[in-house]
Amino acid sequence: MSKEKKAKKAKKVSKEKEEKKVTAIQDESSQVVSPDEGPLKQMLVDYVGSVIQPENGEVTVEMIVQAMASEFPDFLLVVAKENWVRGYQQAMFDIENIEKENAALTEEAEQSA
Repeated sequence: MSKEKKAKKAKKVSKEKEEKKVTAIQDESSQVVSPDEGPLKQMLVDYVGSVIQPENGEVTVEMIVQAMASEFPDFLLVVAKENWVRGYQQAMFDIENIEKENAALTEEAEQSA
């Protein structure tokens, strides 16, 4: 198989994986929220339901995010920033561990040579 065909195949596989991730995220945001798990959740679901007035009467996570974004953006901004920082920290941790593993493998290879 030529390099060009391999590159196209790899790009296609990468695109399919990305589409699956997006679909999974969409599935999560489309989940109906059950208000039975506490008074704050009940209040939030009731409020969002009254503001958005979904046709089927069910409030989804996406609807709650939309309502929060329009009426309480400073809260969502703090959550988004925290999420970004944690993701960045995890990436740095992963890089550090990979570098340690590579150094150990290199040292092991040098010793056995």
